[in-house]
Order: sequence, then structure tokens, then C-alpha cells
Amino acid sequence: MARHIEMHLIENSKDLQLAETSGLDVYEDDKCENCYRLIGDSGDSKVFVPFLIILDDEAEWIVCKECAEPVL
Repeated sequence: MARHIEMHLIENSKDLQLAETSGLDVYEDDKCENCYRLIGDSGDSKVFVPFLIILDDEAEWIVCKECAEPVL
């Protein structure tokens, strides 16, 4: 059986705005589901942490780009 998985790479605030406009939900306090690091521009450092929104037919995951590197 084939499985359909979408990955959306968010590397900056502009990408985040485009994702939100497209209907993808990302919240200020979202964390990587692998390492629990804050993603996007949240947190104390105010440095944008790139991340992926990963979707399949049943669920959605948020993973920081560093944790997703083996897949990318």
C-alpha cells in the first residue's frame, strides 16, 4: 500500500506567512516533536529556527530542520 506524505520546509518568516496563508497551522509555542526545541521565531534567542511541517492522511508533525536533515 502506498503512503502519501507531504513535507513543507519553513526557513524564514516569509515562508511561515505563506504556509499560514495556505492553511497550515503553526503556533508561536510549537516545538520539534523529536528534540523539543522551539521552532520558528519563538524563544529567547529571536533567531528563526527552520522547521518542517509534515503531513499524511491522518496526522501532522512539526520537526526542526536539524532533526529532519537525514530525510532532506
